[in-house]
Amino acid sequence: MSSLPPQPDLLGFRSFAEDVAREAGRISLKYFRSGVEVETKADLTPVTRADRETEQFIRRAIADRFPDHLITGEEFGTIGSHGEPLQDAALPREKRRFRWIVDPIDGTKAFVHGVPLFTTLLALLIDEEPVVGLIHNPVLEETVSASVGGGCTRNGVPCRVSGVGEIEKARVHSTDFADLYRHHPVLAEKLLGRVFSARTWADGYGYLLVATGRAEVMLDPVMALWDIAPLGPIISEAGGRFSSIDGTEAWTGTSALATNGLLHDSILRLG
Repeated sequence: MSSLPPQPDLLGFRSFAEDVAREAGRISLKYFRSGVEVETKADLTPVTRADRETEQFIRRAIADRFPDHLITGEEFGTIGSHGEPLQDAALPREKRRFRWIVDPIDGTKAFVHGVPLFTTLLALLIDEEPVVGLIHNPVLEETVSASVGGGCTRNGVPCRVSGVGEIEKARVHSTDFADLYRHHPVLAEKLLGRVFSARTWADGYGYLLVATGRAEVMLDPVMALWDIAPLGPIISEAGGRFSSIDGTEAWTGTSALATNGLLHDSILRLG
């Protein structure tokens, strides 16, 4: 009899994530365009009751189904299997075999301004590598999910990146082009001077657009763990390429560049 541990059921984890995200989206929708109070966090980003309640729901769902899994979320940090707060950097590797990363409302600025492009982001890490990723937009009822080796789907139907191979024909998105200019002025100037179109209010939805072939490029100069964790599996399984803006492949970076793959090297050279 083999002594190897059984292979994780990535498709099962992915299906669970899809179900949880759809239910969580109903919570955020209750507060959308409702005049919910907006607070400012220490990092000067907005947060609302909707963010917190949505994350709490997702945490409960994960803990009920997978009580031994760790959970790291934007609003409440890392929580162990017994509900105890943990210092993320101090966790030994063997203690985080399975870890969920949660962004309950990615695009809170869009949310509080009534822009319907905010999303819920979920990722599952196994041995600290992302193996499942999900982006769910509750207003448009779009869910893009992927698992390593299992492909990428939009609402259950396989999806792929576009076949555009010229920067001059590319549709480019970023969450905040002013922020891109501040952090990467040379790249921003060269890129925006050549592309077919550039749009914003993107956040996680921009990466969904790349994965489904409706945009060729999405990039952000500043990303947190919960922003970036789902993106590698989604973009790569859709046939694209994902890296940080400087070209490093590690998902643990603090910036993001997602493309259809054909344009990736050309854009890296612009910087």
